[in-house]
Amino acid sequence: MNRAFLFALTLVVIAPAGAQEVSEGVKRACRSTADQTARTIAYAKRAKLDPATQVRKVADSWLEGVQTHMLLSASRAENLSEGELAALGYSYCVERRPTNVR
Repeated sequence: MNRAFLFALTLVVIAPAGAQEVSEGVKRACRSTADQTARTIAYAKRAKLDPATQVRKVADSWLEGVQTHMLLSASRAENLSEGELAALGYSYCVERRPTNVR
């Protein structure tokens, strides 16, 4: 099931890229934010802490929206692994990037 989930997320990320190319800078920002947020959420869950109190919010509203989406997803789907959560955050980040950011 994990492979199918990640494959579906990959398709979601790749499909919109054909319509508007995603810059390497956007990909790096999304990967960094998604990975760090997923790591923090996973740590908080293992330590039985509230993930929302552990995630350090970023100053950028676009990336803060990604963090909020990931926190909400983690609260609704307790069984998401750190990798699945990071993939979900990354795809959401790329899809929701501001229109003036390539």
